[in-house]
Formats: sequence, C-alpha cells, structure tokens
Amino acid sequence: MQHLSTTDLIDYINNQLRPEDDALVHAHLDDCAPCRDGYSTEIALTEMLRNQAKVEERELPPMLKAEIWAKIRAEQPTAIQRLRAFLRPAYALPVAAVVLLLAFFGPGYLRPQSPPAPSIDAAYYLQDHAAMNSTVPFGDHSGADPGALEETALNTDESAVNGVFYTANANP
Repeated sequence: MQHLSTTDLIDYINNQLRPEDDALVHAHLDDCAPCRDGYSTEIALTEMLRNQAKVEERELPPMLKAEIWAKIRAEQPTAIQRLRAFLRPAYALPVAAVVLLLAFFGPGYLRPQSPPAPSIDAAYYLQDHAAMNSTVPFGDHSGADPGALEETALNTDESAVNGVFYTANANP
C-alpha cells in the first residue's frame, strides 16, 4: 500500500475524513512507520502554529473598543426612523391590503349594521291563502257549483276570439 499524503494526514488530524477513510488511515498508521513519523510531524506543526497564534493574539486598546461601541450605538435607528421604515410602501401596501380585506370580510362589527327585517307571522300567510282560494271559481272553498254555470255570449270582439264565456253563479 502506498504512503499517506500530507493532505490525508491533515484531514485525519482535523476529523474531516469519512468514517471509512478514517478507519483506513488509522489502520495504515498502525502498520507504516514512515506515515506515523509524518503524522507526528503534522501534529507538532499544528500545535506550533496554534501556540504562535495565541502569542500574537492581541487585545484591542480600551479606547478603541469604546469608540467602536459608540459608533454601533449611534447607528441604531431611533423610534421615528423605525416608524418611517415601517411605513415604506414595501410594508405599507400589504398591511393596507390586509386591513381592507378584514374590513370587507371581517365580522359584522366592522361593517355598519342594517336594521333587522320585519318578521311576518305564519298565520298571515294562511289567511292570505284562504282569501285567494275563495276567489278561484273551482277552488275548495269557493262555494261555486260547476253545474250552475251558464253560457253567455257577448257581442264584442272578445266573444269572437274566445267563443263562449262562462260565469259562475255563487248564489244558486
């Protein structure tokens, strides 16, 4: 088997290999002395770079930190600026559309109420039906006798069109 590359060793150290590849590299390091030496060299180099970065890491001066925080606080929007940003058309148009839809389709208290329709008692309809039924010549309650109908002829244009007219005698 060929030796591991520096890239493979660095990926193995930083746990960036797939589990299968990680197992192969681990098995190879157990069997191959030159690759173990390369692994040790890479570990030492990584630790040396980390220690150097810690040594060179510096803290910002307190005055510089204060200036940075002051600029950050100064750039935060005020309440008026937030309100203006909210009223921009990108926000105002959808909000207005929702308000209009709620006003149109919303509950009844958002719309003016019309007075309730007057209610009519069912007895009214029964009386009206009885009155109408009594005027029909052959109705149930008309009192007309179909045998008492007499034939009359009129000397008008209607008699020529319709022929014979019948009248009901309600009082026999």
